[in-house]
Amino acid sequence: MNDIFFSSRARAGFAFGSLKRFLWDAASRLALGGLYIWEMENNWVLIQKMPMRLRGLGKAFDGATIAHVSDLHLSPIVREGYLMKFVNAINALEVDFIAITGDMVTGPKNYARRVAKVLSNLRPKVATLTCLGNHDYGMWHPSGLGEVRGLSHYLGSHMVDAGVSLLNNDSHIFRRDGQILQFVGVEDLWSHQYDPASAYRKVDTDAPIVALVHNPDAAPDLAARGAQYVLAGHTHGKDTRKRFIRTLVLPSRQRQFVVGQYPLGVGQFLYVNRGLGHSMRIQLDQRPEITIFQLLAE
Repeated sequence: MNDIFFSSRARAGFAFGSLKRFLWDAASRLALGGLYIWEMENNWVLIQKMPMRLRGLGKAFDGATIAHVSDLHLSPIVREGYLMKFVNAINALEVDFIAITGDMVTGPKNYARRVAKVLSNLRPKVATLTCLGNHDYGMWHPSGLGEVRGLSHYLGSHMVDAGVSLLNNDSHIFRRDGQILQFVGVEDLWSHQYDPASAYRKVDTDAPIVALVHNPDAAPDLAARGAQYVLAGHTHGKDTRKRFIRTLVLPSRQRQFVVGQYPLGVGQFLYVNRGLGHSMRIQLDQRPEITIFQLLAE
């Protein structure tokens, strides 16, 4: 009788686990922007090369390179093997810095550990830096919709273990031969922790600043505080003005910022990366993207 009892519990547990995996899979697909019908080959990636002209950039950093990626979305439908292809591609480019602008996971907390293991394989010459995106707090929105309790802190601790510098309303200043290059990063705009004043607290606004933020809605604010370049993601190259459901789930105030480069002021720019984390895409303008910036003195 006890054998029958435990066997029934085991079957019930298996069924619940299967249902949970199904629901996570369905939710992940919707959170990533829709259902897609086939997996593209690795050569579908777009490697975009851009100059990044920075006022006041010293010779010590002139010619340095930044690889910018975003929206990895490790999840039930975006696997480690898929992301490792991009890690290997970035390593082959031998860049100085790697900037990741959020949404590293979409799913339960165990994906934080798994994405950190993937990112630990990155080999920049100097550093990998990142900020958090809305999915790094929960399934959709950090203010409660699909929240995973403690996810952002758990993810942050694993980023540190992976050798990735997480800029949570903070800055990282690099020095060479008496010259500096500054990165600032903020928590997600939708979170209650978004605090650009803290991020800029230690920086010299007369020296070059590159800002990392997930949501491009925050770009004008970060530029007004002194960033010459703002790197963002979040959109996956999709214009929310043409997608009613996506607009409801992922509302946007600056809906003109879809993909690519936008001027924010004199000598100030925003770049919106298409992201990596759709393993199944069909639109030509939504290819996974690695952006390579070469720093140049203005």
